Amino acid sequence: MKSKKTLLAAAIFSLFTFHTSSLRAQADPVIIRVAGQEVRQAEFMQNFMQSVGDKLAAKPNATEQEKRQALDEYVELYANFRAKVIDAKSMGLDTSADLRKELARYRKELAAPYLIDSAMLMGILREAYERNRYALHAAHILVKVSPNAAPEDTLQAYGRAMYLYRHAIAGENFFALAHDQVLRENPNAKPNPYEGELSYFSSFNMVYPFECAAYALQVGEISKPVRSRYGYHVIKLIDKVEYYGKATFQHIWKRNTENPNEIALIYERLQNGTSFDMVARESDDHTTSMSGGYINDAPLNQLPHEYIKTLSNLREGEISKPFLTRYGWHIIRLVKKDTLPDFQSMIPYYKQRLSRDPRGEESRKSFVQSARKKYGIIDYTVTPVPQPAKKGRKKQQPVQMQASLDEMVSLMNDSIFRDLWRFRVDQIHDLRPLVHTPSQDYNNLDFARFIRRNQRPTRHEPYADAVRRYYEQFIDSVTIAYADTQIEIENPDFADLVEDYRNGLMIFNYNDKMIWSKAIYDTVGFADFYARESRTKRMDLPEDSIYFWRTRARVLSFHVASSDCLRSDKAVKLVRKLAKKNKSSREIKEALLAKVDNKACTGQEPVSHTLDVVEQTRQELLTDDQWAQGVYCVPEGKGYRVMVVEEVLPPMLKEQMEARGYYLNAWQNEVEQKLMKELRSKYNVSINYDAVRKISY
Repeated sequence: MKSKKTLLAAAIFSLFTFHTSSLRAQADPVIIRVAGQEVRQAEFMQNFMQSVGDKLAAKPNATEQEKRQALDEYVELYANFRAKVIDAKSMGLDTSADLRKELARYRKELAAPYLIDSAMLMGILREAYERNRYALHAAHILVKVSPNAAPEDTLQAYGRAMYLYRHAIAGENFFALAHDQVLRENPNAKPNPYEGELSYFSSFNMVYPFECAAYALQVGEISKPVRSRYGYHVIKLIDKVEYYGKATFQHIWKRNTENPNEIALIYERLQNGTSFDMVARESDDHTTSMSGGYINDAPLNQLPHEYIKTLSNLREGEISKPFLTRYGWHIIRLVKKDTLPDFQSMIPYYKQRLSRDPRGEESRKSFVQSARKKYGIIDYTVTPVPQPAKKGRKKQQPVQMQASLDEMVSLMNDSIFRDLWRFRVDQIHDLRPLVHTPSQDYNNLDFARFIRRNQRPTRHEPYADAVRRYYEQFIDSVTIAYADTQIEIENPDFADLVEDYRNGLMIFNYNDKMIWSKAIYDTVGFADFYARESRTKRMDLPEDSIYFWRTRARVLSFHVASSDCLRSDKAVKLVRKLAKKNKSSREIKEALLAKVDNKACTGQEPVSHTLDVVEQTRQELLTDDQWAQGVYCVPEGKGYRVMVVEEVLPPMLKEQMEARGYYLNAWQNEVEQKLMKELRSKYNVSINYDAVRKISY
């Protein structure tokens, strides 16, 4: 039998629990119930503020009535949303193949920043941003060598690059040295006095090692050989200017480089007030001369370096002095040019570029190293077998590791260097764990499959070196795969974002299946809806005007290319005569062609015809005095147009197919309203309006 103290304690605990639960319920009341699921105020308000409330609350002139109306509308929408989510899941839409594929793609993009060293990444992004303030004009000498070249070939290429570097810093012509190198690799190369010269470039325009070396130079300096995947570069920095992005400008170009007086006179006229558009007509660039010499949104790397140099020193609206290039004389007027946005605005762009740029690899490697320690990922190939403690001094035994790659090395052959290596499962006997993660161990069979999927053509090297290289990639991939599984656990906001996207995809597919497509393919239902709705439309109401045709005319036009082919008075007379006889358009055209002077119409189609139905006040074909049946003649270029107004149609209601687009949205809304009525009943949806009325924000 329980003591009085025990019973009293239980009663007090029960009362305390009831009181605490009561207080919690009062502080966070239920707002919506759907199929027994509760949505409390905290969850509801978080969604409301993110979707609507924050923007509305930030408006300085938002009234309490507006805020209340927004809240009342949202609670209805959110209740409908939760009902749709439950119904969509009951239909299996949350596990469809298309949804899983799209969600995986989105999650991969979303997870990428969580799988790199964020501190190192920000350093790389900041470096790119600071470099983007400037554009570089450089030249280079390239000694080609493959990334997988044999050591002796690599050494030979490096020696050649050093030879060219020493001659360049000694003062020899840099472009001549570059051309000599090209001739060594291609004896048939044409002479080029500017060999190796590059357009202006900025961050991400060049391979990363080249970019780093170039930005480290002072103007006029020459770099020592720099290795990239193309070979060894010797780089000379010619110029460095503050410049970013694209520019729109007008230009005048004169090919004659021998006579500077011509361009000087043009510049003088511009200085005296003649418009640039007018003078640009004299430019030798015939693609732009008649349109004011405009070149719109020209990228940095598509302009001659002299243009970049000149544009960098111009303000908007300013005209440059004449300058000379290898192509001739030029004058430009700056219309506008990009300026570098703030750093935060550039981050998404840089991250996108990093996904295809090797410099992002450094932050990934740094992340992998820290993740191995963080998650306790063990590489058994470098983990010694525990040795029992032994007394006394004995001969030191060789250290033995808990796993070995020897079997994998024994299975290698030269096909691994040609992306052709294969293996059989029964060849793998050593199945000791190679790598341990908290969720799984990986063995030689897993490693062999990884090599099979990821092998690439490479130069020959010892098999043990090739296996070790692939093994490092294997551990990295295992580490990243495990870290990827922990993102949702360690970052609730990330998990919420992925779940929101999943629900968004699911509801999109649900709406398409149950509302949009259903409304489109339910032709009987739409016909009934049109019959009901069209009876409510009134021509005298401005908001209903889209559902009616204004006065329309059916116009048959005959286009005569030139008056020399056929005089207009003869054509009008013939068309009027045949139209009265109700001749077809084909017959009228043939009659006109029979009257045409073919000698005067060489090289062009003398007569063509079109049929149009035009609406009054919404067309340019007929003038106000032509809205009556009859034949009219209108000049058209070198020729004219003979128009037959066959019929004038009075204003009328548009037929179902003519107004389909206008009615379809309203029809889909009706389908959705009917669906929501069914879902609210099916899932017993209820809204606590008393609690909603007490919410303030």
